[in-house]
Amino acid sequence: MLEQVASALNRRDYPTAARLIAALVAQRPDDHQVQLYAAQLQEATNKLDNALEIYRLLLQHAINIKITSEARQGIQRIDQLQAQIQANALTLAQAGIEDNIEPGFLVLEPISPEHKQVVAQRFATIMNLDPYSARLQLPSRGWRLYRLGQMGELEFYCDQLQQAQIPCFCVSQHNTQQMYIFRVSHFQSFHPNATIVCTDDRSELRTFNFNWSEVTQLVTGMLPIFEEVVEIDARNRTYRKPKILDYVYIYDLHLRDRRSIFRLCSQTYNFCAYKQSIAQNRHLLTGDLRDRSLNSQSLPLTSRDNWKNLLSQIHEQVSDIPTQSNFTPFAETAIGYPELLQRIDPHIELLRRADSHWDRAFHLYSTLAMCRDAGVNSIA
Repeated sequence: MLEQVASALNRRDYPTAARLIAALVAQRPDDHQVQLYAAQLQEATNKLDNALEIYRLLLQHAINIKITSEARQGIQRIDQLQAQIQANALTLAQAGIEDNIEPGFLVLEPISPEHKQVVAQRFATIMNLDPYSARLQLPSRGWRLYRLGQMGELEFYCDQLQQAQIPCFCVSQHNTQQMYIFRVSHFQSFHPNATIVCTDDRSELRTFNFNWSEVTQLVTGMLPIFEEVVEIDARNRTYRKPKILDYVYIYDLHLRDRRSIFRLCSQTYNFCAYKQSIAQNRHLLTGDLRDRSLNSQSLPLTSRDNWKNLLSQIHEQVSDIPTQSNFTPFAETAIGYPELLQRIDPHIELLRRADSHWDRAFHLYSTLAMCRDAGVNSIA
């Protein structure tokens, strides 16, 4: 019967080959020659993923050199065919994307480790990579800033990746810039609505009122504070080395409908002004001057405790709001694009000796999150 299967495959009589292979698989499920014919039938009928899976299993388990050689050749044929299909698709798409030359970002979203092996094969085919490199480039912890380029091409790849069930999104650089960024000085009140004092991009002091239901997303991150420290090497010589001495916490409130981001910073938040506002509000409500003195003792003594207390008050109002908190793995990939980050205004002013690309990476992370939340490329 094996000769009949080979003959049917050679003359491209695939219905007959399928019937014969099905009968052989039922009789001899562990026969590697039957499995090879099954893979060749899948390949011939354009079921390439199924064929690849069988070929790879044969490479792992078959001991017959001829079978493993034919399995390897089958994998090479499919890889070449998929690469050609991808190249042809990109060529055909060029006519439709040449006009969309606006710069943008392609971001890969995290994939669970148990699904990485399967997804890496599809990713390698689409991006023309070897499977090992593809697996390394797929993120597991958070977003990865994968590619910069023209939006037409990025949208094409994004569509291909999403069809292959690889989570990703792309956003134009213009859309990340169409937002209002406000640096928060302090809250004047939390109930029933929020009253917030902040500075705009002109460093002008402004006061905003908003309902907590307007907050659509929270974005958090830690920015490292680098300082040069003196260390001693093995030969007892001193040298200077940059080292992380501390972290500053950043906390963004997104108001999507207003296209606004209110940015809180643990280093620059004015806890004293907030304390005075609370004291004044209590005095207006109760008419008791003692409230001011009592409130002066209400805040914790350390800045870290003050910050935790502030966040707990915010979380009481927005406990069910989605939060983006995996900034660090994103920053580790964004740092690889220093020329891009150099052009970004971070809207963060910290007391440090030198500017840091981490500040700019956080601003990009937050604005990408705003675009993602609003719908990819939907902010006009």
